[in-house]
Amino acid sequence: MQAHPIMDSPRRWITALLLIATAVGVYTGLLTVYAGADLSPALTDAVISIVLFCGLAYLSWFAIGIVSSVQTEMVVSVLAILFWLAGGFAVQEWVELITESIYAPFTATVPFRALFGILCWVVIMMWYKMLSLQTIQPAFREETATEEESGPEENSAEESVRPSEEEYLNRITVKDGARIHLIDTENLLYVQACGDYVTLVTPEGQYVKELTMKYLETHLPATGFVRIHRSTIVNVTQISRVELFGKESYRLLLKNGDKLRVSLSGYKLLKTRLAL
Repeated sequence: MQAHPIMDSPRRWITALLLIATAVGVYTGLLTVYAGADLSPALTDAVISIVLFCGLAYLSWFAIGIVSSVQTEMVVSVLAILFWLAGGFAVQEWVELITESIYAPFTATVPFRALFGILCWVVIMMWYKMLSLQTIQPAFREETATEEESGPEENSAEESVRPSEEEYLNRITVKDGARIHLIDTENLLYVQACGDYVTLVTPEGQYVKELTMKYLETHLPATGFVRIHRSTIVNVTQISRVELFGKESYRLLLKNGDKLRVSLSGYKLLKTRLAL
Protein backbone atom coordinates (compact mmCIF):
# COMPACT_ATOMS: atom_id res chain seq x y z
CA MET A 1 0.00 0.00 0.00
CA GLN A 2 1.29 3.46 -0.93
CA ALA A 3 2.53 5.50 2.03
CA HIS A 4 0.72 8.67 3.01
CA PRO A 5 2.36 11.74 1.39
CA ILE A 6 2.61 13.51 4.74
CA MET A 7 5.39 11.06 5.66
CA ASP A 8 7.48 11.79 2.56
CA SER A 9 9.60 14.48 4.22
CA PRO A 10 10.09 16.12 7.65
CA ARG A 11 9.09 19.45 6.13
CA ARG A 12 5.61 18.14 5.37
CA TRP A 13 4.80 16.67 8.77
CA ILE A 14 6.34 19.62 10.61
CA THR A 15 4.16 21.94 8.53
CA ALA A 16 1.19 19.69 9.31
CA LEU A 17 1.87 19.93 13.05
CA LEU A 18 2.00 23.73 12.84
CA LEU A 19 -1.29 23.77 10.93
CA ILE A 20 -2.86 21.45 13.52
CA ALA A 21 -1.74 23.76 16.34
CA THR A 22 -3.22 26.72 14.46
CA ALA A 23 -6.48 24.84 13.90
CA VAL A 24 -6.71 24.01 17.61
CA GLY A 25 -6.24 27.69 18.44
CA VAL A 26 -8.90 28.82 15.97
CA TYR A 27 -11.32 26.12 17.09
CA THR A 28 -10.82 27.05 20.75
CA GLY A 29 -11.42 30.69 19.92
CA LEU A 30 -14.66 29.88 18.09
CA LEU A 31 -15.93 27.86 21.05
CA THR A 32 -15.11 30.59 23.56
CA VAL A 33 -16.28 33.57 21.50
CA TYR A 34 -19.10 32.08 19.43
CA ALA A 35 -20.51 29.57 21.93
CA GLY A 36 -19.45 31.29 25.18
CA ALA A 37 -17.53 28.26 26.49
CA ASP A 38 -14.84 28.49 29.16
CA LEU A 39 -11.24 28.18 28.03
CA SER A 40 -10.44 24.79 29.61
CA PRO A 41 -13.37 22.73 28.19
CA ALA A 42 -13.11 24.60 24.89
CA LEU A 43 -9.42 23.70 24.56
CA THR A 44 -10.12 20.04 25.43
CA ASP A 45 -12.94 19.89 22.89
CA ALA A 46 -10.73 21.54 20.24
CA VAL A 47 -7.77 19.21 20.72
CA ILE A 48 -9.84 16.01 20.57
CA SER A 49 -11.99 17.24 17.65
CA ILE A 50 -8.98 18.31 15.57
CA VAL A 51 -7.17 15.02 16.25
CA LEU A 52 -10.31 13.14 15.13
CA PHE A 53 -10.53 15.29 12.01
CA CYS A 54 -6.86 14.66 11.17
CA GLY A 55 -7.35 10.93 11.61
CA LEU A 56 -10.27 10.95 9.16
CA ALA A 57 -8.31 13.05 6.66
CA TYR A 58 -5.33 10.69 6.96
CA LEU A 59 -7.42 7.57 6.32
CA SER A 60 -9.29 9.18 3.42
CA TRP A 61 -6.06 9.23 1.37
CA PHE A 62 -6.06 5.42 1.32
CA ALA A 63 -9.80 5.14 0.66
CA ILE A 64 -9.66 7.52 -2.31
CA GLY A 65 -6.42 5.93 -3.53
CA ILE A 66 -8.09 2.51 -3.82
CA VAL A 67 -11.05 3.77 -5.85
CA SER A 68 -10.27 7.14 -7.41
CA SER A 69 -13.47 8.64 -8.82
CA VAL A 70 -15.64 11.68 -8.28
CA GLN A 71 -18.38 9.57 -6.68
CA THR A 72 -15.93 7.97 -4.25
CA GLU A 73 -14.47 11.32 -3.21
CA MET A 74 -17.94 12.74 -2.59
CA VAL A 75 -19.10 9.74 -0.56
CA VAL A 76 -15.91 9.68 1.52
CA SER A 77 -16.13 13.43 2.14
CA VAL A 78 -19.78 13.39 3.22
CA LEU A 79 -19.30 10.39 5.50
CA ALA A 80 -16.16 11.90 7.03
CA ILE A 81 -17.86 15.22 7.84
CA LEU A 82 -20.92 13.46 9.32
CA PHE A 83 -18.71 11.16 11.37
CA TRP A 84 -16.69 14.16 12.55
CA LEU A 85 -19.83 16.04 13.66
CA ALA A 86 -21.04 12.95 15.50
CA GLY A 87 -17.62 12.69 17.12
CA GLY A 88 -17.84 16.35 18.14
CA PHE A 89 -21.16 15.65 19.84
CA ALA A 90 -19.63 12.69 21.69
CA VAL A 91 -16.62 14.77 22.73
CA GLN A 92 -18.81 17.55 24.07
CA GLU A 93 -20.91 15.07 26.02
CA TRP A 94 -17.74 13.52 27.47
CA VAL A 95 -16.26 16.89 28.46
CA GLU A 96 -19.52 17.96 30.08
CA LEU A 97 -19.64 14.68 31.98
CA ILE A 98 -16.12 15.25 33.30
CA THR A 99 -16.70 18.91 34.20
CA GLU A 100 -20.27 18.21 35.41
CA SER A 101 -21.55 21.28 33.59
CA ILE A 102 -22.87 22.26 30.17
CA TYR A 103 -20.24 24.57 28.75
CA ALA A 104 -22.01 25.18 25.41
CA PRO A 105 -25.24 23.94 23.74
CA PHE A 106 -24.23 21.58 20.94
CA THR A 107 -26.84 22.97 18.54
CA ALA A 108 -25.21 26.38 18.89
CA THR A 109 -21.84 24.95 17.82
CA VAL A 110 -23.05 22.88 14.85
CA PRO A 111 -22.93 25.72 12.26
CA PHE A 112 -19.31 26.68 12.86
CA ARG A 113 -18.26 23.04 13.38
CA ALA A 114 -19.72 22.13 9.98
CA LEU A 115 -18.31 25.22 8.24
CA PHE A 116 -14.87 24.74 9.81
CA GLY A 117 -14.81 21.05 8.89
CA ILE A 118 -16.01 21.51 5.31
CA LEU A 119 -13.52 24.30 4.55
CA CYS A 120 -10.59 22.31 5.97
CA TRP A 121 -11.72 19.16 4.18
CA VAL A 122 -11.92 20.93 0.81
CA VAL A 123 -8.36 22.23 1.27
CA ILE A 124 -7.07 18.74 2.10
CA MET A 125 -8.87 17.14 -0.86
CA MET A 126 -7.41 19.78 -3.19
CA TRP A 127 -3.95 19.00 -1.83
CA TYR A 128 -4.49 15.27 -2.42
CA LYS A 129 -5.61 16.00 -5.99
CA MET A 130 -2.53 18.18 -6.59
CA LEU A 131 -0.26 15.39 -5.35
CA SER A 132 -1.96 12.90 -7.67
CA LEU A 133 -1.40 15.19 -10.64
CA GLN A 134 2.24 15.71 -9.69
CA THR A 135 2.70 11.94 -9.64
CA ILE A 136 1.28 11.51 -13.13
CA GLN A 137 2.89 14.55 -14.81
CA PRO A 138 6.48 13.16 -14.84
CA ALA A 139 5.15 10.15 -16.75
CA PHE A 140 3.48 12.57 -19.19
CA ARG A 141 6.76 14.36 -19.85
CA GLU A 142 8.81 11.16 -20.12
CA GLU A 143 6.47 9.52 -22.61
CA THR A 144 6.06 12.75 -24.60
CA ALA A 145 9.82 13.13 -24.97
CA THR A 146 10.15 9.49 -26.04
CA GLU A 147 7.51 9.78 -28.73
CA GLU A 148 8.91 13.09 -30.02
CA GLU A 149 12.31 11.46 -30.45
CA SER A 150 10.85 8.55 -32.45
CA GLY A 151 10.29 9.17 -36.13
CA PRO A 152 7.70 7.89 -38.59
CA GLU A 153 9.82 4.83 -39.38
CA GLU A 154 9.85 3.72 -35.74
CA ASN A 155 6.10 4.22 -35.40
CA SER A 156 5.57 2.17 -38.57
CA ALA A 157 7.74 -0.57 -37.12
CA GLU A 158 5.60 -0.67 -33.97
CA GLU A 159 2.46 -1.05 -36.08
CA SER A 160 4.07 -3.93 -37.99
CA VAL A 161 4.69 -5.91 -34.79
CA ARG A 162 1.14 -5.50 -33.49
CA PRO A 163 -0.07 -8.98 -32.45
CA SER A 164 -2.77 -10.91 -34.22
CA GLU A 165 -6.30 -11.11 -32.86
CA GLU A 166 -5.48 -14.39 -31.10
CA GLU A 167 -2.53 -12.80 -29.29
CA TYR A 168 -4.40 -9.85 -27.83
CA LEU A 169 -4.74 -9.81 -24.05
CA ASN A 170 -8.12 -10.90 -22.77
CA ARG A 171 -7.06 -11.09 -19.13
CA ILE A 172 -4.47 -9.38 -16.95
CA THR A 173 -3.25 -10.87 -13.67
CA VAL A 174 -2.29 -8.60 -10.77
CA LYS A 175 -0.64 -9.93 -7.63
CA ASP A 176 -1.64 -8.17 -4.41
CA GLY A 177 0.14 -9.74 -1.46
CA ALA A 178 -1.21 -13.27 -1.12
CA ARG A 179 -4.03 -12.59 -3.57
CA ILE A 180 -4.00 -12.71 -7.36
CA HIS A 181 -6.63 -10.68 -9.20
CA LEU A 182 -7.77 -11.79 -12.65
CA ILE A 183 -8.96 -8.75 -14.61
CA ASP A 184 -10.83 -9.29 -17.87
CA THR A 185 -9.76 -6.63 -20.35
CA GLU A 186 -13.36 -6.03 -21.35
CA ASN A 187 -14.00 -4.88 -17.76
CA LEU A 188 -11.22 -2.28 -17.88
CA LEU A 189 -12.47 1.31 -17.81
CA TYR A 190 -9.10 2.86 -18.58
CA VAL A 191 -5.37 2.55 -17.90
CA GLN A 192 -3.09 5.32 -16.63
CA ALA A 193 0.69 5.45 -16.53
CA CYS A 194 2.51 6.06 -13.26
CA GLY A 195 6.28 5.87 -13.73
CA ASP A 196 7.31 2.26 -14.41
CA TYR A 197 3.83 1.04 -13.46
CA VAL A 198 0.31 1.35 -14.79
CA THR A 199 -2.93 1.73 -12.89
CA LEU A 200 -5.72 -0.50 -14.17
CA VAL A 201 -9.08 1.12 -13.36
CA THR A 202 -12.11 -1.18 -13.19
CA PRO A 203 -15.63 -0.80 -11.73
CA GLU A 204 -14.44 -2.87 -8.75
CA GLY A 205 -11.38 -0.73 -7.99
CA GLN A 206 -7.85 0.13 -9.08
CA TYR A 207 -4.92 -2.24 -9.49
CA VAL A 208 -1.25 -1.36 -9.99
CA LYS A 209 0.96 -3.54 -12.17
CA GLU A 210 4.50 -3.23 -13.51
CA LEU A 211 3.81 -2.82 -17.24
CA THR A 212 4.52 -0.22 -19.90
CA MET A 213 1.92 1.76 -21.77
CA LYS A 214 3.58 0.80 -25.06
CA TYR A 215 3.08 -2.90 -24.29
CA LEU A 216 -0.59 -2.42 -23.41
CA GLU A 217 -1.18 -0.22 -26.44
CA THR A 218 -0.04 -3.03 -28.73
CA HIS A 219 -1.55 -5.93 -26.77
CA LEU A 220 -5.01 -4.62 -25.84
CA PRO A 221 -7.67 -5.22 -28.52
CA ALA A 222 -7.31 -2.38 -31.04
CA THR A 223 -11.05 -2.27 -31.68
CA GLY A 224 -11.86 -1.68 -28.03
CA PHE A 225 -9.03 0.45 -26.66
CA VAL A 226 -7.54 3.76 -27.78
CA ARG A 227 -4.52 5.61 -26.41
CA ILE A 228 -5.98 9.08 -25.97
CA HIS A 229 -2.95 10.54 -24.21
CA ARG A 230 0.68 9.66 -23.52
CA SER A 231 -0.46 8.41 -20.14
CA THR A 232 -3.98 7.12 -20.80
CA ILE A 233 -5.59 4.24 -22.68
CA VAL A 234 -9.38 4.13 -22.57
CA ASN A 235 -12.01 1.49 -23.23
CA VAL A 236 -14.13 3.09 -25.96
CA THR A 237 -17.27 1.29 -24.74
CA GLN A 238 -17.06 3.29 -21.51
CA ILE A 239 -17.06 6.73 -23.18
CA SER A 240 -20.15 8.82 -22.50
CA ARG A 241 -19.13 11.93 -24.45
CA VAL A 242 -16.19 13.91 -25.84
CA GLU A 243 -16.04 17.63 -25.07
CA LEU A 244 -13.78 20.55 -25.94
CA PHE A 245 -11.58 21.57 -23.02
CA GLY A 246 -9.52 24.64 -23.82
CA LYS A 247 -7.79 25.51 -27.09
CA GLU A 248 -7.13 22.41 -29.19
CA SER A 249 -7.57 20.12 -26.20
CA TYR A 250 -10.35 17.73 -25.33
CA ARG A 251 -11.53 15.51 -22.52
CA LEU A 252 -13.65 12.42 -22.19
CA LEU A 253 -16.50 11.91 -19.78
CA LEU A 254 -16.85 8.23 -18.93
CA LYS A 255 -20.04 6.49 -17.92
CA ASN A 256 -18.83 6.24 -14.31
CA GLY A 257 -18.29 10.01 -14.12
CA ASP A 258 -14.50 10.07 -14.47
CA LYS A 259 -13.00 12.70 -16.77
CA LEU A 260 -9.89 12.01 -18.84
CA ARG A 261 -7.64 14.41 -20.70
CA VAL A 262 -7.30 13.85 -24.45
CA SER A 263 -4.31 15.05 -26.46
CA LEU A 264 -4.71 16.41 -29.98
CA SER A 265 -3.16 13.29 -31.53
CA GLY A 266 -5.26 11.11 -29.23
CA TYR A 267 -8.39 12.94 -30.35
CA LYS A 268 -7.53 12.36 -34.02
CA LEU A 269 -6.98 8.66 -33.34
CA LEU A 270 -10.23 8.49 -31.39
CA LYS A 271 -12.12 10.08 -34.27
CA THR A 272 -10.66 7.49 -36.64
CA ARG A 273 -11.51 4.53 -34.39
CA LEU A 274 -15.03 5.74 -33.66
CA ALA A 275 -15.64 7.06 -37.19
CA LEU A 276 -16.68 10.47 -35.83
